[in-house]
Amino acid sequence: MEVWEKYQVSEAFLADDHGDSPCTDCHLGQSGTLTKEEAHAGLVLDPSAGEAPACRNCHMDKVDDHLASLHGTQNGYFTQFAQRTGESRPSSQVRAMFNKHCSGCHTSCGQCHISRPGSVEGGLVSGHAFMIRPSQTDNCTACHGSRVGDEFRGHNAGIPADTHYLKGMTCFACHTGAEIHGDGTTPAGRYDAPGAPECTDCHPEVLTDTENVQHRIHSDTVACQVCHSVEYKTCYSCHVDQDSRGLTTPSRMDFRIGRNPNPTADRPWSYVLVRHVPIAPTSFEAWGISLPQYASAPTWRFATPHNIQKNTPQNATCVACHDAPDLFLTPEYVDGLVQEGLMVPEEIQANDGVLVRQLPGNAVLVTGRGEGE
Repeated sequence: MEVWEKYQVSEAFLADDHGDSPCTDCHLGQSGTLTKEEAHAGLVLDPSAGEAPACRNCHMDKVDDHLASLHGTQNGYFTQFAQRTGESRPSSQVRAMFNKHCSGCHTSCGQCHISRPGSVEGGLVSGHAFMIRPSQTDNCTACHGSRVGDEFRGHNAGIPADTHYLKGMTCFACHTGAEIHGDGTTPAGRYDAPGAPECTDCHPEVLTDTENVQHRIHSDTVACQVCHSVEYKTCYSCHVDQDSRGLTTPSRMDFRIGRNPNPTADRPWSYVLVRHVPIAPTSFEAWGISLPQYASAPTWRFATPHNIQKNTPQNATCVACHDAPDLFLTPEYVDGLVQEGLMVPEEIQANDGVLVRQLPGNAVLVTGRGEGE
């Protein structure tokens, strides 16, 4: 996007309710002057940043909800820091490191409803027009593109697009404003957000389907994605590349079924898809942050790939899944990753509860290592 395109005001904005107000109502600055220097004195570039004082004037409830939401707080990261450090609250070192390297992903109201996010160089999406529904391309996947966006639109080589995308559905068919804005509470992570979608919201028949033998047998024990996703991206190098491994390995396409690391009433399944989180015990030592409780949380975590297909290799027949150890997160597989240098030995203990040691419906152990070893 050219620089001049980022700031051009359009007719659509001037026709909008917001366009009826003087620029100074939101951006401050000085009215009644013709020189740029005088007009820009005291200018607020993003009046929706911070506590969004400009937006609060008319949308107080929405702003308050947003400020407590995961988009506003990024609390999911702090939940994980707390678990691995053993601290109930983020330390000053964690806050300083996060603010320097990670907080750029935080978005303001305007960076969803008016412009592209600052982390992808900003720029007005439609001439300063206010969009009730953000742009899937310029807003949603501008931040969530490398995994979710590529999966959903079929941008991973050889992997088809999500069936919902091919039917013309957008992010907002599943992810509503209630989930994105929040409800004024701060969830522990994205799967705890109020209004988070479930497949059965649109497909409730799965829970009572007696005609489809796979649904009848698996609906309570196997997450939908296990049967209806295909290969997805997983990562082994840390974003900040500060751990002692010095890894530069790019992400890889993979498909791994693991034990559910965190069963809940909404996610009761025994088997789910898992994706690797590239964190080692030494990842944050450069900032004086240690992880004494590193092994208390798995590094293969619950995943919901956005590449849903009705028919997949693993749901073609029963044996395509039950007799296919290469689909599962087995001890042999993680041992191989450790030997390859993609995982550290400490991760074996961290993922003890996620590893599949016996194939479902199969009495033969896939490894000689005993339970808990």
